[in-house]
Amino acid sequence: MRFSPTLTVIRSGETQTTAIAGGVDALAVRRKIVALQEAMESYGLPGVDEVTSIGRSLFVDYDPSHWTQASMKAALIALESTVARPEEAQPLQHFDWPLLCGEEGTNDLELAATAHGLTIGAFLTRLTRRTYIIQDFTMPGIAPQLFRRDFPHLQPGQQLHRNARRLSCGTLTLSSQGFTVATCETLSHDLVIGHVPPECVAPETAAFRVGDRVRFLNR
Repeated sequence: MRFSPTLTVIRSGETQTTAIAGGVDALAVRRKIVALQEAMESYGLPGVDEVTSIGRSLFVDYDPSHWTQASMKAALIALESTVARPEEAQPLQHFDWPLLCGEEGTNDLELAATAHGLTIGAFLTRLTRRTYIIQDFTMPGIAPQLFRRDFPHLQPGQQLHRNARRLSCGTLTLSSQGFTVATCETLSHDLVIGHVPPECVAPETAAFRVGDRVRFLNR
């Protein structure tokens, strides 16, 4: 079965080729890229120095004594045809994700609430009474961006941490652009509001698509 009819392979450096998967379903696209990366690594091709991926793109660095741009492109296209297409969830679903706030000191709830003149309880009430639309993936954390600016008074100068922090899969963050949920371990300057179970958003287990709705349940 064809892996993706919209895979585009381009030259991105003297010894680097990039494969870009197209499509409007960001989660399915990400799954495809991860599957292609795993397949590429499992073959252990000689002369392939490094295989990395970000979002919709797969980057292959190679030894020019083994590969040319043309031969690497041909290899990627051939490999693509061997990878089964991941199952895709139906669009326009509604998900209830448990929101775990954690212990005091492990999140920025107080800071976020204070920026809006709210108590922590009022902040969480506003957060959990709304339904959010999954807009797309934001970079570099490969996180689903939830399209709703419930807290427009939170300005970039107020909310960014000076030093980026390492976040785990499922971490819910807030910036002046809205909410995102990390789908893998990543670095972020944004405010940490809480966590959802990792299986809700990890590419291997998640079932949402762009356009689906999400509501957070305060636990």
